[in-house]
Amino acid sequence: MKSIKTILSEQLQYAYLIRRLSMYELKKTYVANMLGIVWVFLNPIIQIGVYWIIFGLGIRGGAPVNGVPYFVWMISGLVPWFYISSSIIQGSNSIYARLSGVSKMNFPLSIIPSYVILSRLYTHLILMMLLIVIVIVNQGISSVHFLILIYGMLSLTIFLIALSFITSTLSTIVRDVHLLIQSVTRMLFFITPILWEPKENMPQLFLSLMKLNPFYYVIELYREALVYNSTSILFSVYTLYFWGIIIFMFTVGSLLHVRFRRQFIDYL
Repeated sequence: MKSIKTILSEQLQYAYLIRRLSMYELKKTYVANMLGIVWVFLNPIIQIGVYWIIFGLGIRGGAPVNGVPYFVWMISGLVPWFYISSSIIQGSNSIYARLSGVSKMNFPLSIIPSYVILSRLYTHLILMMLLIVIVIVNQGISSVHFLILIYGMLSLTIFLIALSFITSTLSTIVRDVHLLIQSVTRMLFFITPILWEPKENMPQLFLSLMKLNPFYYVIELYREALVYNSTSILFSVYTLYFWGIIIFMFTVGSLLHVRFRRQFIDYL
């Protein structure tokens, strides 16, 4: 409990600094590129185009999913996944990559994963605005489901920060962990129903295991708010399951971070 209290206290005490550093992190990411902030749009557009050609036109032949155009259905899963994947990878390397620069600065290392994830949230919000426009043009979105979407983004951000406390600590101690996380993230992309639709005729064991993946909850939450106009998963046992994972990860992450952060500099 002491470790949890310490981490929470540091996040609240340095909330303003977290916001400032997250803005700096966002600018630093794109300032060296000729096109700058344009890459926020360009990189996802290229990936979406490739997936649309292969899965939308090639494999599915343009067929809709439950009455929803496949393109709209696909990007409603891809946009949150872009946020998830970049946050997992950058969050896991956040402390190690900045140790040499922050070792002499007067702020706790626990805020590093937080501001790195927050910088990823800014780019996610930009893409979400474009996605919402597409959804409104296609079918519209109610105010209730817009609020559910906000809940989805906030809960996902909390999840990613909690996860990054674990991964950033382990990646600093054992560098192989970061490479493992990159591989696992690529695997998760294909076993999470982002480009494919779960169907009842699939093996029941596979469907059950898939639903244990917390990102299944997140993707379905986004889709229910954006394209299905539903609230079924929000008011299901999966919400309790998802928040249970968050509490568990934050507890473990706090214990690990507080236990090892005094030795972080030794791993440079």
